[in-house]
Amino acid sequence: MSAKNAANQLARECIVTALLQLLKEKPLSALSISKITSRAGVSCMTYYRNYKSKEDIFVQALSDILDEYHREFQALSDGHSHYGDYANLLHCFTYFEKHRDFIYSLFRCGLGNLLLTSLSDYITNTWYHPESGDTIEDFYVLQAFTGSLYSTYVSWAVRGKKETPQQLAQVLSELYTKKR
Repeated sequence: MSAKNAANQLARECIVTALLQLLKEKPLSALSISKITSRAGVSCMTYYRNYKSKEDIFVQALSDILDEYHREFQALSDGHSHYGDYANLLHCFTYFEKHRDFIYSLFRCGLGNLLLTSLSDYITNTWYHPESGDTIEDFYVLQAFTGSLYSTYVSWAVRGKKETPQQLAQVLSELYTKKR
């Protein structure tokens, strides 16, 4: 990564951190760009070079989070895993836990749909391959999986995360690996 890209990445991380901190004090609609950039220690020009709106901060950060997730998944995967395997689901719930503040902020701002859409795109791009023989039924099974993963995460958060990532991974892996 070049020095310019590294500096830009650091600025983006500072903006995300500042936004998450400010959201603990005020709703998204009450936050100005100048307040966010001031807290982040960056210029408004840096903000506008990276984002079109406050919501775009979430979109870009979510993209970065999923890119990091995918890199980790690639390192953990043998290339023959199934989306519903215990190891894949454990990685998923552990990763959700790692980024819980960000995800909670999405929901507090009414932007939970961004997580659902990003999960759907990621899961479809990772697991659906019609050129390799996957059918439209396979596509819809993946959509159902995406919805259940999202709903399970939301329910887990609402219940105060009483269960461990291991317990949740076990429940869903049993559900999604029974019929292969």
